[in-house]
Amino acid sequence: MVCLWPEAIFDCQAGNATEYSADIDDICEKIRIATKGWGTNEKELIAALGPLGPVERYHVAKRYEEQYDTKLVDLLKKECGGSDFGNAVQLLARPIEEAECSIIKKACSGIGTNEKLVILVVSGRTNKEIKVLKKTFFKMYGEDLAVKLAGELKGDMERFVTACLQAEEEEFDPEVHTEEKAEEDARLFDKAGRERFGTDEATLFRVICSSPPEYLKMVNLKYVERAGYSLARSVEKELDGDAAKAATHALNMKLKPEETAALFIESTMKGLGTDEYGLTASILMYQALMGTGFPAYEKEYGKSLESRVKGELKGDFEKLILEMIDAEVKM
Repeated sequence: MVCLWPEAIFDCQAGNATEYSADIDDICEKIRIATKGWGTNEKELIAALGPLGPVERYHVAKRYEEQYDTKLVDLLKKECGGSDFGNAVQLLARPIEEAECSIIKKACSGIGTNEKLVILVVSGRTNKEIKVLKKTFFKMYGEDLAVKLAGELKGDMERFVTACLQAEEEEFDPEVHTEEKAEEDARLFDKAGRERFGTDEATLFRVICSSPPEYLKMVNLKYVERAGYSLARSVEKELDGDAAKAATHALNMKLKPEETAALFIESTMKGLGTDEYGLTASILMYQALMGTGFPAYEKEYGKSLESRVKGELKGDFEKLILEMIDAEVKM
């Protein structure tokens, strides 16, 4: 599984990165000045926060609290409120694992559950990311993430998310993950779906969640030879609704992560109206896959993500999202 967090993030989380560069202090000072006195200088906030990658945002959030004895997210909530722009800068003001846990919390707030946000955060993540998210969610909200989502979801969607949270993806071993094993798992996948009356969801979920990407590509090729179509197409045929979306997303995050990220981002703007929070959250999370300008998006949809965003958004929110798209992320 591709990791969405730079390796340096795990050093930050372990407390191994306590030195701050002068640039981090300068950014903190610019934020302080932009929020000082009457009103907020949104232009300066955009310039300070928008271009930052996950590691830099992590340092800014920690350093700001050290310098000014105020949590950056609390300051920006007070200054910018709950507008689309305000929600975006509050996500940028948190360490990445806290931002993602806040997305899950929002998905579970109010009447009903926003399953799409749950898929975004939980489906298709590495073992290391899942373990940090579970620990952070409990630290922030005093709740077990698996228990929380089990209470929010139901049926196959709940069972698949539970499988994702067990973080049981195997490490690729060419002596274990052989062509013969791939052929056997393709057969089991076929037997669990296409070749039986009713679907053995547990087998489908096991193959998707436990298979490392290198191996899942082998299984997919073997499955195409058997069935004439891909594992993703099989999942779409065998499962329904959110469970199908979640399982397909996880599978494709292993097989073609950049294209899958592009598809998810596009889905937040497709149709009538734009899901502004979903757009912000997905761009925040997929920065590591985007590269400069996100060429995978342009290849898939025939236009740049920047031009697409300009057609959907406006004002300071648009300017902030454009800065996020072009942020440099060092992995």
